[in-house]
This record gives sequence, C-alpha cells and structure tokens, in this order.
Amino acid sequence: MEIINARPEHFPQIYSLICELEEAPLDRTKLEAVYLRNLTDPGIHYLVALENGEAAGFASVHIQHLLHHGGKIAELQEIVVAESRRGQGIGSLLFSEAEKTARTAGCLQLEVCCNRKRTDSHRFYERQGMVASHFKFTEALDMGC
Repeated sequence: MEIINARPEHFPQIYSLICELEEAPLDRTKLEAVYLRNLTDPGIHYLVALENGEAAGFASVHIQHLLHHGGKIAELQEIVVAESRRGQGIGSLLFSEAEKTARTAGCLQLEVCCNRKRTDSHRFYERQGMVASHFKFTEALDMGC
C-alpha cells in the first residue's frame, strides 16, 4: 500500500470512492471539473491510497489562513476507504498522511467536519486523537451562484 498525491488519471477511481462516501451517484462531469481545478491549487492536497494500481482510499486536505486562528489550518474535507477494504488500516494510513501534510505546511490545527449519521467515522476520528469540540451549521443556497 502506498499513499501518493493524486493525479488526473486517478479521477475515475476517486469518483467512485466519493460516490460511495456520499451514498449516491454524483454528477461526474461537475466533480471532474472541480477535481482537475483543485489539483492545481497549492492549498489543496489530494491523497490516494494505491495497491496494485487500485485506489483503496482517498483523502483531501484543504489548507487556508484563518483570521480567527492567526495562522494556517488544515481541514480534512473528505476521507473514504472502499467498503471492501475497510478495517485494514487504510483509513489510519490516510489520516496519518493528512496529519503529515498539515504539519509540513506549518498548520496550527487539523480539523474535520463529519455528518452526524456517520457514527463509525466519529469513533475513527476519536481513535486518531481528535476531539469533538465544534458544531457545524449549514444552509443550502440558490444553485444559480
């Protein structure tokens, strides 16, 4: 198993993993456009867990300067392991690489937001040493933006 920076050719497998994460088929064209754009953003790090050329997992780390922290913060936006590969330590490998990415970038903190229904994920993050210290509120906006 190796964790590498994702490349354009990894998109088909990553698309499948993101659909698995969201438990729904997503608009492939829109996701690919965002994926390719984000690959060029130095503040976004896409990590893929590969074994024999197959993507077993994916994580994305977004780094930004936040005023209220007075420095850089890394947010683990997505992390997913293929359902058939769960329980094999791949998520922990991806999480460790996300931490390393954040530390290397000089981030003060690593954050993650997780849907309330994903209780297995909550336990995973706690095992990684994270603490549930915040609430996240959302509002759907007009799609015309």
